Amino acid sequence: MDEDTREFVTPQIEKRQHRRAKLITQVRCEALGREAVLLTRDVSVGGMFVNTQEPFPADSVVSLAYRLDPIAPLFTCQGKVAYAIQGLGMGVMFTDLSEEVRQALQKFVDEAN
Repeated sequence: MDEDTREFVTPQIEKRQHRRAKLITQVRCEALGREAVLLTRDVSVGGMFVNTQEPFPADSVVSLAYRLDPIAPLFTCQGKVAYAIQGLGMGVMFTDLSEEVRQALQKFVDEAN
């Protein structure tokens, strides 16, 4: 194989700052005068992925309410849509976690991994 026909493969670089854990639970999302009850796919102390056919646009500020399990307290926080994929969902970055919620999320992720 000569130099002109070789393919160079760049390894995938993990850009996430926080470990994630699978979490499938209902989440109430409110943004842009619209409210929806959707399902999460995973969560970290930095954010969550929310499954939806019609995600809010990137950079939208979103109010979230969810539980880590059916008997856990309801957590509420604000987030910002980091990216949106039409027909698939949206990645939401948390912007105002309380210390209590951050610690609960960290414990959840640690125990799941």
